[in-house]
Amino acid sequence: MADQLQAESLQPLIVRQLQTVIKNHELAHAYLFVGPTGSGKSQLAKWLALRLFCFNLQNGEPDLTCPECQRILSGNHPDVVVAKPEGRQIKVDEIRHLKDEFTKSAVEGNRKLFIIHDAEKMTNNAANSLLKFIEEPGSGVYILMLTTNKSAVLPTIRSRTQVIELQPLPRAELEKGLAQNGVPRTERTVALGLTDSVSEVMEWRKDDWLKQAITAISLWYRHTSKANMLGFVDVQTEIVKLATDRQKQQLILDLMALIWRDTLLIANGITAEQDLHFVQEQELLSFTANNYSVRTLLAISQETLTSRHLLDQNMAFQNVAEQLTIKIVRALSA
Repeated sequence: MADQLQAESLQPLIVRQLQTVIKNHELAHAYLFVGPTGSGKSQLAKWLALRLFCFNLQNGEPDLTCPECQRILSGNHPDVVVAKPEGRQIKVDEIRHLKDEFTKSAVEGNRKLFIIHDAEKMTNNAANSLLKFIEEPGSGVYILMLTTNKSAVLPTIRSRTQVIELQPLPRAELEKGLAQNGVPRTERTVALGLTDSVSEVMEWRKDDWLKQAITAISLWYRHTSKANMLGFVDVQTEIVKLATDRQKQQLILDLMALIWRDTLLIANGITAEQDLHFVQEQELLSFTANNYSVRTLLAISQETLTSRHLLDQNMAFQNVAEQLTIKIVRALSA
């Protein structure tokens, strides 16, 4: 029942729209679900699979107990084909498997559903190789493509699907979910600026990583905000050891951007706690905001965003973090 309930609570409007579309026999053959992490794309896809295959609908909803529902919930239905990336891309073997399945009829009944997670991680060649199947999938075949980044999906793919934009998880709902999972307030408020996914935050909290990262960034900010080059040392001694993979490197740069964003907000008169993330550092943030011009703080904030792009262009993380620190210290010393 979890997936059904999550889909209805995360995206109630879209669930109602799809219910109407199915009732009127107007379901499109291909959809692109677009939304941030945690917005319910996977849950919505699972709900639609249940709705399409359930033997025993109750008031138009899957009963979740029939053999079809049980196999979908356990990931063992032969006519629900799921593709996911391993690492940064959806592998060639996965694409071959998809193409092979597209050529086969449904094992049972007359419906077949394909769910492609992180569709933006298909290479252009892989996406192009699926075009003819997406354009003409055959009777009873449905395709769901899920992505956090619509612009990274080939225009030719987008043009052949109905695009459904999911709303991000409301802040209050996310904070409630984090609290229920035992996430301390200082970590919750920071996490709210990074993701819309409770499960993602829980992953970051393993081995106290998130707590350590927040502590390290707070120390780094304490030094750099006073134009002190000890911030450079902090990168080498505290921050680099936490940046053990690409995702954590990106997160650390996001944390750096977030704490300077908070500073800029305070400098512009926005001081309500619900608008800030590093609330435990609000006194220091206010001190910094009051001692430098908005123009300077805006320039620093823009530099933090540029640093993320440099990492995406494969510059070494330590170099990116060290260069950012030097630029901030210089800007504040000018």
